[in-house]
Amino acid sequence: MERVGLYLRLSREDGEGESGSIESQRLLLRDYCRTHHLTVVSEYIDDGYSGLSFHRPGFEQMLGDIEKGLLDTVLTKDLSRLGRDYILTGHYLERYFPEKGVRYIALGDNIDTGAGQDDLTPFRAVVNDLYARDISRKVRAALDARKRAGVFIGARAPYGYEKHEGRLIIDPQQGEWVQRIFAWCLDGDSCPTIARKLGQAGCPSPTGKGEWSGAMVRRILTNPTYKGDLTQNRSRKISCKVEKSRTVPKEGWVICPGACPPLVGEEDFARVQEKMEGSRRQKDPLASFLRCARCGSPMGITGDGKRRYLICRGRKKGECTLPLIPWDKAMEETRAALRRAGAQEDFQRPFPCPGAIIGEDGAALLGDYGGNRPV
Repeated sequence: MERVGLYLRLSREDGEGESGSIESQRLLLRDYCRTHHLTVVSEYIDDGYSGLSFHRPGFEQMLGDIEKGLLDTVLTKDLSRLGRDYILTGHYLERYFPEKGVRYIALGDNIDTGAGQDDLTPFRAVVNDLYARDISRKVRAALDARKRAGVFIGARAPYGYEKHEGRLIIDPQQGEWVQRIFAWCLDGDSCPTIARKLGQAGCPSPTGKGEWSGAMVRRILTNPTYKGDLTQNRSRKISCKVEKSRTVPKEGWVICPGACPPLVGEEDFARVQEKMEGSRRQKDPLASFLRCARCGSPMGITGDGKRRYLICRGRKKGECTLPLIPWDKAMEETRAALRRAGAQEDFQRPFPCPGAIIGEDGAALLGDYGGNRPV
């Protein structure tokens, strides 16, 4: 008895109407099985999942049953139902299914691996991939147009707001916390200090799980949405096939002035931006020049809201025990070491020392690196 699993998939981008609906796919595939005396043992359904990703619950459940040896044949309406990424589609057709001894049938494309592989199948997979890419570009263009019109596009509203019919309205409770964040910043608190204050006050993080971080606070403080200028496109997926996102430069943001209610005034927002820029400038260029005397790891900067310290990045990972070193003392020692080196070297030539070793007492020793130690 040949055990058959029916795989049914439909995404919002397919636009196939009733002829491509899950129920229509089911009727077509079950009719084929009756005609060919095949026994259906399972159905696997992914309704609303793109074919560009193979991380789909129904598909992964089907793979699990194949691994358990519960299926002999996989049946789909056509090849595009299996997937639209030609690389991974080819992997399953050419490698995975043959290795597992599973027959694959795509009715609409006349593909039946039990009767031998069709030489046109790889080209069909490429066409399906190109179709998905084209749809992705068109969808992105339509969404970008709506963003420019002041419509909020996103699964989750920015912290402090709620979604309402494509627009943002203020969430009273979160909005109050946003106003406190800006007020604390204007009072001189750093982003890490504000994050600690929020945690101590029991304020839930924007994700609803985990703790606040300085990066979360900075993202709020630099978002023009909070002064009423709806700002979108601050990050974007790397591609239609990759779920990870990358940060978009400021010039690529989509800003729609006055498209949402403000939580802070224009003047306060401008003052906060000046402080944010000032905090970036405070990061002395010598910071990237310094290494730990114990493990050779780069040194970073930390602070408690009042003072700044050098911290070994190896310590952050639990790999080093070098204590915190006051920033001012370390900078004083490093500059003194540079002055001593400058008195001995001809600065018309390239500077011979690529970095400075910082010891426990904050003293700096210039030198070339051989492994983790100066030569």
